[in-house]
Amino acid sequence: LCLFIIPLVTSVRMLSVSATTTSKTLSKLLATTAQQKCTSNITQLRLKHSKRQVKRLFKKNPAYLRVAGRNDALPKLLPPDEPQFQPVYEPKFLVNGWSAPPPPSQYEQIEAFKKSLPFGVQRTGGKPNGAIGFLPVYSDSRIGGKKNTTIIRRITGDKDAFVKELKAVLKMPSNSTEGLRVRASGMTIEVNGNRVREVKTWLASLGF
Repeated sequence: LCLFIIPLVTSVRMLSVSATTTSKTLSKLLATTAQQKCTSNITQLRLKHSKRQVKRLFKKNPAYLRVAGRNDALPKLLPPDEPQFQPVYEPKFLVNGWSAPPPPSQYEQIEAFKKSLPFGVQRTGGKPNGAIGFLPVYSDSRIGGKKNTTIIRRITGDKDAFVKELKAVLKMPSNSTEGLRVRASGMTIEVNGNRVREVKTWLASLGF
């Protein structure tokens, strides 16, 4: 009889220990789940409005603009700056948007001028027979053609100097951040509106 009772008692103790461990594990899991739910709820509350939504709902709201204008609280835009670098070449464009580089007689002079600039723009490569590529300025259309933008790629050098000069060329307020965005890569800039011809003329006149 003792041989049957001892294993039975041992198994009962093991079951009680396992039950206790399981209950502790379940309680920890429940506490962790509740904490995660609270954290997710807090996160959802904090991320209820994105920066774009806040800008659209509040900063561009007609009532906000009306009250802010009445109280003289709207940001005052400064007049556009004058371009710092004057053109050194008069480009000519084909129908497809390609512009010829400066002639060999002006090559050394324009190359020296380009090296003095704090920024640069590289033309597209990979053309057959070593042909000179296009200026990397493109137009883009979004929202069913309702929003047009101009994209400038392959920018090198000082991005701030490039943005400042671009604003001056396009007659944009010097202290405005609207209408122009530098993408995360830093080599691409996006401008509102179709300004392809203006940007290409400016870049080609600098010898790019």
